[in-house]
Amino acid sequence: MTSDGPVPPSGGERPAPGAPRPWAVQAGEQLRQVQQQLDATTRQSDETAGHVAEIADILGRMSPRLDDVEQAVAALGAAVEAAATGAGDAEDEALSLTPALRWSQLDREGKHAAWDALAGFVSEVLNNDYQLTRLELPDCWPVHPRAVRELAWLRTLYVSSSAVGVRPELVAEWHVRWLPAAVTNLAVAIDRRECAPGKHRVTEEERRRYDDTVNEASSAGRQPPALTIERGANRPRYFPDRFPPLRGHDPSYGARPTRVALLDSETPAPPSRPEYWWEYFLDARMADIGEDHAST
Repeated sequence: MTSDGPVPPSGGERPAPGAPRPWAVQAGEQLRQVQQQLDATTRQSDETAGHVAEIADILGRMSPRLDDVEQAVAALGAAVEAAATGAGDAEDEALSLTPALRWSQLDREGKHAAWDALAGFVSEVLNNDYQLTRLELPDCWPVHPRAVRELAWLRTLYVSSSAVGVRPELVAEWHVRWLPAAVTNLAVAIDRRECAPGKHRVTEEERRRYDDTVNEASSAGRQPPALTIERGANRPRYFPDRFPPLRGHDPSYGARPTRVALLDSETPAPPSRPEYWWEYFLDARMADIGEDHAST
């Protein structure tokens, strides 16, 4: 017996031509064939294991992208559903509105609905449900254009994740991913060194000049300019007592006789409420769409 299997007995005699080979020789050849097949199978198994590991790595890198695709599909489904129900009343239309895209292309009526839908989202979801503080959601968010766009995007994702049939993990993603990201981006959009609960960096002199510019634009039939300019490191600081100046000459504005109380640096920020940001909201909406005597 050798490593290749049994061999014919050594007797010096060779089998005659055409005679059947001894069984030991046949068994040895069969064993060699089995060994070769086993070796080939082992090599194929090793190659397959390598391919499986490579595929697992690719799938691991694709998983986050697949989640993004699933979310995009869910958002598209929500948009299609909203479009299919677009024949409803004005309130339903405002609730289904997602104005994060093409805000500047909306007409006056569309902007009005977008602002109102955003205010409802901030009040009902961010204020009532999540109780964001006045530091996380500064009072003056409506007069910071980037902050408005951040919240509009957050509302867009909220609407898509709240659609009927959306998978639970996509709903959870809004809670654990998009909401914290929006709060972080708000801190970038609104400089806390200049804007704090009860304070805004626009001075009363800036407000007076802005009112004059709005009146000139209205007389000339032009679009009113933006309320704030998000650049310029040396711009004047706010007056801490109040913003904006009370408008006693405009009874339709509905300003309260006093502003919200200011907070000192040691006072923990309370939850944000509509009463803290409502006057800023009215200012920003009017700057975007023009005077609105029907709304206060």
